[in-house]
Amino acid sequence: MIYIFQDESKLPEAWLTKVAAFKVALDGLQTPEERKAYIEGKQTVWGEIKNVLLEMSRGKCWYSEAPDAVSDWHVDHFRPKSRSLDADRTIHAGYDWLAFDWRNYRIAGSYSNSPHKDDSGTTRGKWDYFPLAPGTFRASRDDRDITKETVLLLDPTKKTDPKLMTFDEEGLPIPSDPNNAIIRKRVETTIHYLYLDSPRLVAARKRKWREINDWIETYRDVCPATIDECTPADYIRLENLIDRLQSLSGPDAAFAATARACLKANALEQFLQLVEESPA
Repeated sequence: MIYIFQDESKLPEAWLTKVAAFKVALDGLQTPEERKAYIEGKQTVWGEIKNVLLEMSRGKCWYSEAPDAVSDWHVDHFRPKSRSLDADRTIHAGYDWLAFDWRNYRIAGSYSNSPHKDDSGTTRGKWDYFPLAPGTFRASRDDRDITKETVLLLDPTKKTDPKLMTFDEEGLPIPSDPNNAIIRKRVETTIHYLYLDSPRLVAARKRKWREINDWIETYRDVCPATIDECTPADYIRLENLIDRLQSLSGPDAAFAATARACLKANALEQFLQLVEESPA
């Protein structure tokens, strides 16, 4: 997971105008049943900007960073619109007032967003789950201030969240600070509900780590032992290798967070591609 900048300038003005009218109409309805029926009748609208949202993540799942071209892309409502399930499956009212708020949308691969059974028979996938820290505030139609919520899932649109999770050489997601109980809990919750430790993702990240390691070995062998032995071609090769390492860890690359973790593990942070999607 890396940070995704939600760039409103990419959205068609006509679409923004349309959903603004939907929000007004939705707020005018009196019952949950009426609102649910209204949302279901307009549910094609978020699919209209799927390609724009994919552009913001460079064609990758916002959660897993997988460029999965063979499965359906979902426009996930980060805060579920119809109902919200806690970790113990307690059902809460959904965030229906956010149904047409594009800032609540996340592009997700179907494997991360849909219920799947893992090898132990446990159901994984985000689905309607949106666990909060026990006993904390949960937003409602009467108090919609979502900033007061203590959310357990890591959010790729929040700059600090992706930094709480990293990856090891086996491709497994791990807390960046395993000694911090809050970070550990949030990362473990995110891994579980987004199925970020699925065998296919773990295998892909392991391949990515090995690819970066191979390039690191090439980088370390590129120069002769002394500066006097270096030729103009060595300078060019070094520059090209640095460019390659930066490209493999940049926002366009699949599993960029894994590449960055490998560079850090090899004490090569200076070659990290740190260009964010946002200029801010």
